[in-house]
This record gives sequence, C-alpha cells and structure tokens, in this order.
Amino acid sequence: MKMLEMDPVPITSVPKMSGAGIYAIYYEGDHELYRPIASECQTPIYVGKAEYSGGRKGLITTKDGQTPLWKRINEHRSSLDKAVDLAASDFCVRYLVAVDVFVSLAEQVMIQRFTPVWNTVVDGFGNHAPGGGRDKQARPPWDELHPGRTWAQSMPASNQSAARSRELIFEHFKRRSLIQSD
Repeated sequence: MKMLEMDPVPITSVPKMSGAGIYAIYYEGDHELYRPIASECQTPIYVGKAEYSGGRKGLITTKDGQTPLWKRINEHRSSLDKAVDLAASDFCVRYLVAVDVFVSLAEQVMIQRFTPVWNTVVDGFGNHAPGGGRDKQARPPWDELHPGRTWAQSMPASNQSAARSRELIFEHFKRRSLIQSD
C-alpha cells in the first residue's frame, strides 16, 4: 500500500490538505503499555479513514477545498492532547489522500493486516461526543483507559475497566509476538 511507503510525520505537524483518505497513527513515546509498538513507526496503534460529508451513508458530496482527512487527523491530535497520560507529541501519522470509493476498503485492509490495538482491543478512540441523548451510554473503553476528553467524563463508566483494557492490550501484543511470553 502506497501510504506505508511514505515517511511518517508528527501528528502535531500535519500540513493542511484537501480530500478524503486513510491514515495510520503510530506511537513513539515511553508509555509502558505501548512500549512493544513504540519503535520506528512499523505497527500502527490506530487506523482510520476520513470521508466527505455524507460518505458514511452513501451520499457523498465532494466539494473543492473540503479537508476531511486533515480535520479527522487533527480531531485525533486533540483527543491525544486531552488524555491525561498521553502526549500528542509522542505520535506520528502516515496518511494518503484517496478517491473516496476506495477509502473504506483501504481502512478495512489496514485493520485486518495490522490489528491496531485501538481499533481491535480498546474501542472508542475515534468516537465523537455523543449527541441526541446518547450521553447515557457507557463511556468508551479508550476514555476509561486514557481519561481527559470532557464529553466522556460525564458518561456512565465503561463496561471495560482500565485494568481490563491493560490486560487485553498485553494479551493482544503477546498474541502478535510483540512481547515475549512468560
């Protein structure tokens, strides 16, 4: 995949660009939990996509100058900045502006290939603030593990505790041979 050949850039310094696309976020810091993937931007911690308005419902409305990919990456940077135990400066990203009809497929292929921990084990990193009375739903496990997003703190506790998420992450890395078995 062409995106994987690109040099990663700090998530804090992504230049503004127009278009939809896909991206992979990598961790480079020293958080003990993510140490097994914190080298050389080889294993993404999260993979995502950004589509034009209406794209999720098949009502794609492309307009010149729209920046859905840039906006989505910056939403993630903001979430990282708000987490009390993470720093956005410890993350980099690879991204690719792509024809919108290929974006969802490319995201699925990347998730299947890399099984990023924030896509497959600890859900909720990509969530937006819930609306329309959905704030009564349980807090996403990601926000239980990495508190800080204001909108999530007012939600009822997640069904997956932070301790359980840590266990699941450890098991995930062990299965993927990213850490040694005991």
